[in-house]
Amino acid sequence: MLNIIPQVKSCTLYGGDVAMERQPQIVCCEEAEFCDPMARKLFQNICPSIKPDIENAKVIISFTKDETLPEEGYRIDANGDAIKIEASGAKGWIYALITLRQIMKADDEGKPFLLECPCCHIEDSPRYPYRGFMLDEARNFLGEDAVKRVLNLMSFYKLNVFHWHLSDDQGYRIESKRFPDLNRIASRRNDTQVGGFSSNKFAGCKHEGYYSQSQIKKIIAYAKERNIDIQPEIDLPGHISALTAAFSDISCSGESHSVPTTFGNFAGAFCPGTEKAWEIVFALLDEVCDLFDSKFVHIGGDVFDFSDWKTCPACKKVIEQNGLGDEHGLFAYTLNKIIDHLDKRGKTAVVRTSEYIDGIDKRAVLHLFKHLPAETLDNFAKEGRKFIVSPHQLCSFDVPYVMTPIKSLYAMEPTHFLGKNAENATVLGVEGLLWGEWIYDLQKVEFNSLPRNCALAEIGWSPAESKNFSSFSKHWKANRRILDGVDVNWASDRLAKGNLLFRSRDIFIWKTADQYGEVRRNKK
Repeated sequence: MLNIIPQVKSCTLYGGDVAMERQPQIVCCEEAEFCDPMARKLFQNICPSIKPDIENAKVIISFTKDETLPEEGYRIDANGDAIKIEASGAKGWIYALITLRQIMKADDEGKPFLLECPCCHIEDSPRYPYRGFMLDEARNFLGEDAVKRVLNLMSFYKLNVFHWHLSDDQGYRIESKRFPDLNRIASRRNDTQVGGFSSNKFAGCKHEGYYSQSQIKKIIAYAKERNIDIQPEIDLPGHISALTAAFSDISCSGESHSVPTTFGNFAGAFCPGTEKAWEIVFALLDEVCDLFDSKFVHIGGDVFDFSDWKTCPACKKVIEQNGLGDEHGLFAYTLNKIIDHLDKRGKTAVVRTSEYIDGIDKRAVLHLFKHLPAETLDNFAKEGRKFIVSPHQLCSFDVPYVMTPIKSLYAMEPTHFLGKNAENATVLGVEGLLWGEWIYDLQKVEFNSLPRNCALAEIGWSPAESKNFSSFSKHWKANRRILDGVDVNWASDRLAKGNLLFRSRDIFIWKTADQYGEVRRNKK
C-alpha cells in the first residue's frame, strides 16, 4: 500500500514508476484547465531540479471528466508514460493532485533530476461529506497568516470544513459595519490568564485583534481554492461576555463590565425577554450570513450558568407566557428562535449538544460534543437527526496527548456514539476541536493538531473496515518528510502515543502550571 493519508478506497500497484526528467505534457478538459498551472507548480515543488522544457516530454498527464464519480471522488491511473486523472469536478481533481503530492518521489539518492510516480490504479472518495477542524480564535487571536497555514495543512489531508470559533466570552473577532464600536471594545482585553483554569497568574499585557470583513473574504477565497468551506461560529445565547461588554443593555442585569481576562464558565447571556437583545443578536447574525457563504452557521449552544435567567423578570415572563416550565425550557426556546432566523436567511444552524437540548428544532444539525442522556440521544437518532460527531473525550485537541493518545483517537467509530438507534441517524461527519484558552501561537496549533488531524482525516474519509493503526503509523512516518520540508511542528511519536506511566503527573502539570511543556519536550 502506498503511504497516503487518508488511506484511499482502493489501490492496485502495477510495479515500476512513471518517470519524468522534465515537466510533463498536461492535457485538460475545459472544466479542468485550472489544473495545468496547479500541477506544474506542484511538480516543481516536489522536484525543483525537473527540467522545464515540455516539448520533448514523454509523459502525458490528462485531466478528464467522469460525471459518474462522486463530487469529491477521483480516479488515478498511472502506467507507462501516462497519468490519467478523472473526476466529476474541481474537488475531485484537486484531491487527486493532493494524492499525487503524497506518493510522488523526487531526487532520490542515485536518481537526481528525476520525478517518479508509482504505477498504480487508485479509486477514491470519502466516507463522510463533512471532515472538519475547529480553531478557536475568540480566546487567543492568531491572525491571517496562521489561519492560512492551518488551511494548507487541512487541505493536505483532505479535511474540508474549517470551523472558525470567532466569538466567546474573551473576544469577538469579526468586524461589524453595523456596530463600529463593537470591535473597539469586544476584541480587546486588558490581560490574559495563564497557567491553567485555577491559576492566579496573568500574561501582564493587553490582548486584541479581529478580522476585517475584507480579510475574511480573502481567507474564504483562499480556503475555496483548497476545497475548504469556512463555517463561522457565534456562540449564543451564553458565552457572550465580550458582546455584553460592548452592549450591556442586552444582558439581564444591564451592568457594565470589561471583557473577561480569565477563562471558564460565566453567568452572562443575552436576555431573551428584551426586544433590544434580539435586535442586536439578529443584526450580528445577519452580518455573518452576508459575509460567509457556508450553508452552515454554528451557534454554539453551550450550557452556561443560568443564574441571571433565574432571577430576571423579563425571562420569567417569557417562560410563563410560552409555557416553558423553567430556564432550561427557555434555553431551547431561545436556540429555536435563532435557528428559525438563520433558516429564513438560507442557513442551517449547527448546535453543540448539552443535557438541556431536548426540544431543539429539527432543522438544526446537532454537533455531538458533550454527553447526552441516553433517552434524549436515542430519540434524536430515531427521528433521523443529522449529526457531526466530536466526542469531547477524543476530539478536544487542546488537551495533552497523554489524555487522548493518538491510538485512542484513531480507533474512534462515529456511529458508536449515537446510541441504539444509530442506524436511523445521519452522520454528516467528524470534527476535531482546538479550543484556544492555552493556544498562543502557531507552533502550539501544529503540535496539538498533528498527527491528530491525520487520524481524524482517515476516520472521516477512509472506509471503516480498512482502518489499521499499524499501517496508519507507517504512512504517518513517511508523510512527515513532506511536513519537515515546510517546517511543521508535528508531535513526536514519543509524545503523541501518550505515556500512561506519567498520565497523572502530566495532566496535573498541564492543568495547573504549564500548557507548553509538551511543546518544549517535543522540540528537544
